[in-house]
This record gives sequence, structure tokens and C-alpha cells, in this order.
Amino acid sequence: MTHPTLAETNLSAPMRDGTVLRADVYRPDAPGAFPVLLCRTPYDKSHPRQVETGRRLAERGYVVVLQDVRGRHASDGDFLPGFYSADHRDAEDGYDTVEWAAGLPGSDGRVGTFGASYDGWVQWELATTRPPHLVCMLAGGIAANLLDRELGGVLRLGRVLDWTVNNLSVDAARRLGDRWKAPTTDEASRLWVERDRGKWLWYLPLRDIPEAAMPGMGGHWRRWLDDHTTDHFRFQERHAEVDVPVLSTVGWYDQQIGTIQQFTGMRANGRTERARAGQRLIIGPWTHTLVDLDRQVGDVDFGPQAERSYFDIADEWFGHWLKGDGRAEPDRPPVELFVMGANRWRSEDDWPLARARAAEYFLHSDGHADMRAGAGRLSREAPGEEPADDYVYDPRDPLMTLYTPAGQHAPLDQRALDGRPDVMVYQTPPLERGVEVTGPVEVVLWAASSAPDTDFVAKLIDVWPDGFAQELCHGIVRCRYRDSFDAPSPLEPERPYELRIRVNPTSNLFRPGHRIRLDISSSDFPNFDRNHNTGGDDYREARLRTARQRIFHDAVRPSRLVLPVIPG
Repeated sequence: MTHPTLAETNLSAPMRDGTVLRADVYRPDAPGAFPVLLCRTPYDKSHPRQVETGRRLAERGYVVVLQDVRGRHASDGDFLPGFYSADHRDAEDGYDTVEWAAGLPGSDGRVGTFGASYDGWVQWELATTRPPHLVCMLAGGIAANLLDRELGGVLRLGRVLDWTVNNLSVDAARRLGDRWKAPTTDEASRLWVERDRGKWLWYLPLRDIPEAAMPGMGGHWRRWLDDHTTDHFRFQERHAEVDVPVLSTVGWYDQQIGTIQQFTGMRANGRTERARAGQRLIIGPWTHTLVDLDRQVGDVDFGPQAERSYFDIADEWFGHWLKGDGRAEPDRPPVELFVMGANRWRSEDDWPLARARAAEYFLHSDGHADMRAGAGRLSREAPGEEPADDYVYDPRDPLMTLYTPAGQHAPLDQRALDGRPDVMVYQTPPLERGVEVTGPVEVVLWAASSAPDTDFVAKLIDVWPDGFAQELCHGIVRCRYRDSFDAPSPLEPERPYELRIRVNPTSNLFRPGHRIRLDISSSDFPNFDRNHNTGGDDYREARLRTARQRIFHDAVRPSRLVLPVIPG
């Protein structure tokens, strides 16, 4: 049943310190009381997409509250972005807002929260305070550990700079009266692509990007760079403080794929049995998105099953917890994942899958593993005596990322990068039988460098019979952090090290006739910032130097790809 809706704008919600935050409320135009759905956002509650979301959920029988967080758009106070530090008030503001929303006219007192990315982060912050009227959450696309997003302590420059310059600083500039800045985030994003992207992504040193590029956000930007290997989220430590069921949603191509650790952490450590039993996880073939759960992502059509309605997902979840009897669903598997390649959904009892078996695929070559020389090989056979592969990484000419203009990961054809001498390629022959890979991926890489610090990047790729090279997932290690974020240490030049690269998880059926491929390089720019190879502070220094890299794959130093294979 759907209802006509009514809207009220800029309702004032006083916080405990007297600061007034403002919310738009969409409600069914019908008698009776309804449960409340709350989304707290820094992204402008009056944006057309937010308005559409509010109305479409209200039609399904909810009082929907969209609130600008402190210091953003219509709300008072100072904005302190939680991604940059722990210096913010979102936990307390979230608690106060839940209790305020529960008392709105037409509310039945039961509150659920929703939203993805930053809108998911504010949910986890408020959940740790346990407001009495909070019943459940739908939190998408937000990692439990900030360093699961940044991967190995390496700044995701393209996405973070786009977010800071074209989103956060637009409203900050408006508050400062800065007339040079574009008046809307949509206009700022257009200008970023057409005018400014190349300038600021290549700017050195990164810490000195001028304040005019990001009005009101320069201090926060520099603070993040100065404290970049700290997990400001700390949700894994705080799951024991959360006592509500949560539906976590994410895509295989989401840079926040660490959302999975919200599910596993709560299943293991949630405050109550009801909370632990009430966790659900949906992983689709999507990128970082809230409502665009489409079948076509990047260059790949994942078929009709991939297309889902966010509003159906939300209504089913909230309908159970807010309109139902509030008991767990004992017969429903907690994990729903999409197997790419097979292009179908599958239900599972847990993550990672207990039946997955670690399969080692060893790197081989005759000493020339770049595509110009014919590429190297992957096989289950351990190497014997084989020559190493050498290449030069020059940060002035990094391997360029194939991703969306907004800096989001997507399955794009990697053949555009073929032929570069600084990419080592190892692949199987065409498969005679299908191989399903579902779970965490790791690369054990024996490598040496001439530099005191450098990066190694790993990409897992599905090569189709026609040559299309579909990137599945990637990982990176910044060598100074190979053992510890707290005590970084330089490399001894030319010394071989065993490096473990944690690659993002995936679920993909490599079909018969396809190849399993692993690419090894030292850059993926601007998805990740460039390692300057100097061993110094890459964010404060402009100096760049080349590095001679060597990849070993012999009996003593067996570099290998470790895949979680599902028995057929």
C-alpha cells in the first residue's frame, strides 16, 4: 500500500549544547502513527535525490526525517568531518536527533536509520550511544576500519580530493562568502572534470594545495595528511557498544568494501544476542552508491538479477523490524551475495565462506613478464629456478587509474593499460573448467627495490575469451608500512622482502575459456597517491625519484596469488 505524502521543511532540532540542526520531514498523508526513518547527511537534505528518497520511503508508510548534520547547509554550528579525525559531535548529535524524531507528530516512537557512505558513518557513530528509541539500521558503504578504505595507509587521492574540493568545500565556501567557488556540488563536479581535476591531482606537495581550491576545508585536509595512518573510525573496537540489528549493504566495486567487517564484527561482538543474530549483509556487483543498484556497472552488464530496488530492500528490512514483531528471522540466511560471472545471487550462512579452500597460483616467467614480451604465467605448480622480472617505476609517469570521473571504482576494460613496461602480467592459460573465487584475496610477493620506500600494487583480472580484461579487485602495500603503521621502517635497497598484499575480496566465476590474471605494478594513480620513492614525507615534499623494482618467483622466493576457491 502506498500513501500520498506531506512535507515540512527546516524543522528545528535542538542539540544538548543548544546548537540547532534542521530537518525536512516527509510523512504519509494518512491517519495514524508510523515508524520513523532517519537519515543524517552532510550532502544537503534538499538535493533532488534526497527529496526523492524521502518521498518514496514516506509513500510506503514511514515518517522520513532528512537532517543536515552540524555545520552543513541549513544546520547551525561548525562542521567537523569525522573521516579526518575523532574531533566531532556526531555521536551525541545522532543520539539527540533519534530521540527528537521519536517524538514528532505522527511518530509511533520506533526509529530506524538509513543511508550510505558518510550517511552510514553517522549511523554507526550514534549507534554506540544506544538511544532508547533506536530499533535498527540500514547502513551501506562504510568500512569498519578507515584503513580498510585507504588500503595499506595509502591515500585514495582521486576520491578524497574530489570529495573535499567538490562537495565539502562548496557549502563551506558559501558560509565564508567565497564567490569564486561553484554554488552547487553538481556545478563543482562539472568544473572539476572540465577545468581543475588535472591541476590539483598532480599538485606537489599535496599538503600545499592552496586554500582557494577547498575554501574552509584546507585545515581538515592537512590534518588528515598529517595523521593518515590512524583508524579514526574504530568501529571494530566499538561493536560491543551497539545493540541493534543492522543491514549492511555494499558492492564488490565499492571502495568501502570493508563494510563487510561491520557485519562480521557485529556477529561476533554485538552487545546483545538480539543484535548479533539480527545482522544481515548484502553484497552486489555495484560501485559506491546508495540507490543506483543497476545491472550495468562500468563496462559490464551483470544481467537482470543484478538490478535491485533500494526502496524494496529498505521496506523489507524496516517493515520487519519497525512494523513487525521485532524478532529475528531465524530461517533467513544472513548473507546475500552476487556471484559475478555466474551473474546470480546466492544466500550464505556466514563470511568468509567456510567451504572456501585457499588455492595458490604461483608466478612464473622467463624474466620478461610485461605484455610487450608476451606476459608471464600463473599456475598451481611451484617455481623452480627462474629469472626475476625487472621494471622501473617513475612517479612522474605513473600507471593511470581507470575509474569514474568522481573517483569511484568500476569494472572497466584494463586493456587500455596493456603494453606498459612497468606492469608485470601473470595469467593462466584459458581455463578448461570454471573456477569460482569468493572471499578475501592475498598476494604474497617477493620483491626488492632500489628505493628506501616504494609501493607494489596487485590487480586480480578476469580475461574474457575476446580479450576483455575485467578488473575484479586490487590491493596495495606501501613498503614503509609492511610491518606496522605505528613504526614505519625503510627498505634496504636491493634486498628481497616477502610482502603480503591484502587484496579486496570478491566473488567471481571465472568461466571456461577465461583466464585468471594478476597484474603487479607500483602505481595506480590517482586512485592512490604516488609514492615518491624517497622515503620522506610524500605529502610535504615535491621531490620525485625513480625506483628499479624486481619481482622474484623461484624455489626460494615463490611469489604467489592466494585465491579462496569454492569447490565445484
